[in-house]
Amino acid sequence: MIHRRYSAMAREKNEFYKEAEKVVGKGNISAEKEDIVVYCRDEVSQALKSYMADYVVVPENVEQVQAIVRLANTFKVPLYPYSYGTNLSGATSPRKGGAVVVMRKMNRILEINEETQTAIIEPGVTWSKLIYECGKMGLEPLPLGGGPHTGGPIGNYSLGGGPIGAIDLNEVVALEVVLGTGEILWTGSGAFRGHEKINPYFRIAWGPNLTELYRGAMGAFGIITKMVRRLYPVRPIEEPIQIAFPDVSSCVNGMRNVVKLGICKQVTGLNRIQAAVIAADSDLIKDPKAYKELEDSLPAWLMMAKISCHNEEQASVYRKLIKEAVEKAGGSIVRYEGTTQANLTNLWGGSSVAALHYLRHEPNLMAFVYVPPSKIAGAHDMTMELLRKLNYPMTSFSGPVPEPRMYLAPWERTETFMIEFDIEFDPLDQASIEKFRQFIGMYFDATLKYGSPQASAGFLRNMEPGFLPTYARFLRDIKNALDPNHIMAPGQVFKDI
Repeated sequence: MIHRRYSAMAREKNEFYKEAEKVVGKGNISAEKEDIVVYCRDEVSQALKSYMADYVVVPENVEQVQAIVRLANTFKVPLYPYSYGTNLSGATSPRKGGAVVVMRKMNRILEINEETQTAIIEPGVTWSKLIYECGKMGLEPLPLGGGPHTGGPIGNYSLGGGPIGAIDLNEVVALEVVLGTGEILWTGSGAFRGHEKINPYFRIAWGPNLTELYRGAMGAFGIITKMVRRLYPVRPIEEPIQIAFPDVSSCVNGMRNVVKLGICKQVTGLNRIQAAVIAADSDLIKDPKAYKELEDSLPAWLMMAKISCHNEEQASVYRKLIKEAVEKAGGSIVRYEGTTQANLTNLWGGSSVAALHYLRHEPNLMAFVYVPPSKIAGAHDMTMELLRKLNYPMTSFSGPVPEPRMYLAPWERTETFMIEFDIEFDPLDQASIEKFRQFIGMYFDATLKYGSPQASAGFLRNMEPGFLPTYARFLRDIKNALDPNHIMAPGQVFKDI
């Protein structure tokens, strides 16, 4: 009986492959392990459980995506959407096998609209491409201010970069989504027949704002195939102002003061260890002594406040206001010379090359805390205490360091701050992996008790027992309605579906 069941499953899988190949064409689907494995791994999977898909399939348009979803329903094959895989926390892991749907060939910028200051893009569009093409028209998406610009706005939970902190949840106007049934859903004003072509530019239309349903859904509610995204004017003066702070508390207070001014395009912060990684050129990272000198020259925390001004008169007023705001918190404006300044400036401006400096490290977990600003210092101290208890090794290109790389940002405004700890491990050292696993368990237990929610894939699915029953039931009801056969990213948001 078992043998017959598995034979039937194998036949269904084989039929899916043959039918999907008819849809996408030869060369756009594979069942070979060496082709598939690159889409089933990220940094964290080297230390935690890894998963293997049965296929990788690469559609070129929304019609092909619909056809693949319908085939998946017929043959009961799980689907896991994948744009560029630049997440670091298992967001694209094929937990139930099936097919990874790689969206890279859907890489068109369908429209850059000067009037509405929006772009309509497909999932394969990278940050770099969007920044470059919008720049030709004097517009820009808000840059990440850190992170991999080889990734795209539609991947990584569809969060994207924002104007005040690292993330602003109002950047996405509308989405086109292929549901788990193969049907197309438009959110926002595009939900009315025909309006997806003539006016998809209004977020709050026709009832609830369903765009927000897809933030953090990790493919569980459908495959995003188009995004209408906000753009901003590039003005004659686009200037990152760098501010030094002696500790994380003063940096948080400085950020709060600056955000309250309402004059900055973006506000972000890095600790010394993270700032050095970004500021160093490729030769410097090979020289531990010189690299240590760079680290020592940087402040404990470095904040960037980016201004966007029409003229020097406006810019001078903004600089003065920011100077006063940060000095109240114990900060001071700083500027560096040569390569250090160039690399920091390029990062804030959206340079792909500079952004890749962000990834110069061993594999790591981006461990997040999301709490009100008054609790950030406590979250920092709590995490450092956990690392000390474990005698956790932390290194940079200079050798051992006292803390991990860290990133700080107000979330939208300042009601919640995010602090990120980049916890590295050596994937070739079993002892390092075991210590990393130990830290993860302790960290998420401690942060939950501290009051921090979590959004990371692989952890969200473990949080359901703590949700209010009404919340868990509501999410499950949505999943069942949009994906009745549970083929869309099963196991990502819920363990069982």
